Amino acid sequence: MEYFLALLANGLLSGPVYALIGMAFIVVYRASGVINFSLGEWVSFGARLTGVGVQVAGLPLAAALAAALACATALAIAFNRLVVRRLAGRPVTAVVMATLALGVMMQAGAALSLGGLPSAIPFPLADASWLIGDIPVPPGRLIAGGVAILLMAAVMLFFRLSRAGVAIRAIADDPQAAAAAGVSATRHLSIAWAISGGLAVAAGVLWSIDGLGGFGMALVLAKVLPVVVIGGLTSFAGALVGAAIVGLSESMAAGYLDPWIGTGSGGLVAATLVLVTLWLRPAGLFGQKRVERV
Repeated sequence: MEYFLALLANGLLSGPVYALIGMAFIVVYRASGVINFSLGEWVSFGARLTGVGVQVAGLPLAAALAAALACATALAIAFNRLVVRRLAGRPVTAVVMATLALGVMMQAGAALSLGGLPSAIPFPLADASWLIGDIPVPPGRLIAGGVAILLMAAVMLFFRLSRAGVAIRAIADDPQAAAAAGVSATRHLSIAWAISGGLAVAAGVLWSIDGLGGFGMALVLAKVLPVVVIGGLTSFAGALVGAAIVGLSESMAAGYLDPWIGTGSGGLVAATLVLVTLWLRPAGLFGQKRVERV
């Protein structure tokens, strides 16, 4: 029973960080319909830049994180204005290829500019272990999960209560009506991209503190897409539920299936859940079905 509870805790605590990355994906998709396949590189970029700021520049973690956030938001705004805007009305594949190209450029740029520099983010409790009841829990995982939940709550409140958040939702629901009401699509879509970039940086730092490992485009395919497909491409709450399902399935598969069939069963289970979701409910558990007038 204790083994099961340990796997349960591990999966649930991994979920919020997955959900935070899924939220970064959903923010852009809801606002502009763009599927950002470079998101894994944003997460990696944020973590590496923060680590270099701490290890090489000698900055405190908060200052290094602020610098990484500033760089990521500036890059996100520039990409939206210089690339995404100019591809408006083009086939979806054009925008997808543009995000893939951005991911490759970010990966190569990081390798050229940050390669060889120490980028690990120091965490003083990395080797410690806390007990919840009789269940050992890594402090990094508990802290990362808690911070991720707080950030998700802040973003949801922003979209529900702030004028900019309401404007972005209006653009997503009806761009023509929003423009007629005086809402600047250029300005608010830039805000959406900036929020997505900031969330990716924060998720990268939390991912490193959590010790989950593995960045890059593979992160989008292995973690983000299962989360948003299961939860729904347009739902923040769905991202949290989808992340919990993915985290639990990976943890349980690693604990019960890996000893029998080898490592990697978690990814297999997550992919199976994606296929089942697409078969039974293509819009996801909380996604909105698109209804078009013919």
